[in-house]
Amino acid sequence: MSNTWKLMKLMVKMQLSFAHRSTAEKTGYLILAVIMIPFGLLILTLLNELIAAMYAAFSPTGGEAVILGVLFVLMTVFYCFISIGTVLSSFYFAEDVESFVPLPFHPYQIAAGKAAVPFLSLYGVNAVILLPGLAFYGLHSGAGLLYYSSALLVWLLLPVLPFVLTAIAIMFMMRFVNISKNKDRSKVIAGLLGFGFVIGINVVIRLEGGSQNMYQLAAEQGDLLGLVTKFFPTAYISSSALAAPASIQGILFLVLMTALSAGGIALFFTIGQKLYFKGVLGLSGGKRNTFTEDTVEAYVKKKPLIYSLFRKEVLLILRTPTFFTQVFVQSLILPVLAIVLIIMEMDGPLGGAGTQLAEMNGKFVILASVGLSVVVFGSNPASISSISRDGKSWFNHLYLPIPPSKVIMSKMLTAYLLNAISLVILSAAALWVIKIPLSIWTAWFILSLLISWIASAAGVMVDLYSPKLDWTDEREVFKGRFIGIVPLAIEALVFGVILVIVWNINSLQGLWPVTGALLIIFLLLVFLMQTAMRKLTERRYHNLL
Repeated sequence: MSNTWKLMKLMVKMQLSFAHRSTAEKTGYLILAVIMIPFGLLILTLLNELIAAMYAAFSPTGGEAVILGVLFVLMTVFYCFISIGTVLSSFYFAEDVESFVPLPFHPYQIAAGKAAVPFLSLYGVNAVILLPGLAFYGLHSGAGLLYYSSALLVWLLLPVLPFVLTAIAIMFMMRFVNISKNKDRSKVIAGLLGFGFVIGINVVIRLEGGSQNMYQLAAEQGDLLGLVTKFFPTAYISSSALAAPASIQGILFLVLMTALSAGGIALFFTIGQKLYFKGVLGLSGGKRNTFTEDTVEAYVKKKPLIYSLFRKEVLLILRTPTFFTQVFVQSLILPVLAIVLIIMEMDGPLGGAGTQLAEMNGKFVILASVGLSVVVFGSNPASISSISRDGKSWFNHLYLPIPPSKVIMSKMLTAYLLNAISLVILSAAALWVIKIPLSIWTAWFILSLLISWIASAAGVMVDLYSPKLDWTDEREVFKGRFIGIVPLAIEALVFGVILVIVWNINSLQGLWPVTGALLIIFLLLVFLMQTAMRKLTERRYHNLL
């Protein structure tokens, strides 16, 4: 265990040390910390009010433990969702993975070292949500010192089993996925796990809950805590341990939670010893292609330059697991999740949303729709990483006879494609599920196309101005960079001012007159963005040193 502990400390220092970070990155962390202060206070206030309201509702019937159950269930879902991406990236897709294989360490020791940073990252979520949540529950219930001592232990133990089980499932999957020797496809499938997990959890929770009232369920089943934590045993055990910390039952539940966590860690070491290296070694395999004369001719056939560059960018995103999850999946997860939630809520208020929109003021509807588009498309991960994705290979562009404008345009088109896919998905939900009027959809769709182009251009410009090209792991393109806030803030300011001005022009009324005015303004913004892009490319393209 001594070597395991040393290896874990070494890997934590390698990934979290500030020694190799630039002054700009350190300043970014400081700015983020300052920004998070009011945001954190807002979260704490809302969390306190929510727990207070729930405690007032459940305490008369003695069902206040359900508050802890809901809190632990939500945290377990967060742990599993976050762990999928971090475990995949750290265990299998980091550039230094295979370099550890020849070292005199057991597979379980390297797996433990690789797990250190992803596991510690869960305590960031813990500190923001779970820790104050447990404290607020203790304050409202008038709990004593024994509760807070038990709560601290539960706070430490709760992430263990979700993380361990997620890591074991991924190790098992990677052991067999890589036997196929199709590295690119296996990485894409692995990246989709997180996407499917989020959708699946929402569907399961909503199907289980249905449209019944919580109080009715409690009356029917007599055990609301058991109902809420039905699929999450650790949440039930933790809630029962804290509901009566001074009782024998509470102490036994706490001991059981500790034993399960210890058993989970032992199981992780055992599975890691047997499966981890087999999955890692499979990463070096690839699919053996058999070329025929027709396929070779298809590859060497002359194609438009902009198409070839655009195709290269798309394949880079799809075939690089970190870029796939951070760019492709994140771009689509909200639209797809929105469709799922809309479909499942059609029996509620959303069922008549199309009719209500048709009866509302056209000016208000289109302005609100534009504001929604700015929020949805304002920060595109494909645009804000467009230059940085190339890393050190960016300098190859300087020696190739390719016009800079073509390279930048290919990156713009890639970012725009992802926004367009999201727009089509939302349009399908709007037309065939919500059934909004065709006139409103047409106006919104046209304006959203222009908003997407402006947002994509803003993201590419920001990354061109301040790219991160010296990364050794693809995750560094996104980790510790707050570049996505800049274009979103600028767009919120610019579009916000435009919407306020148009709203206050009383002579401008109706859906199409407002849409026409916004169309002219957005076309002007597109022209200005393209002009600014051209000038920035001339100034920065050859000077990214």
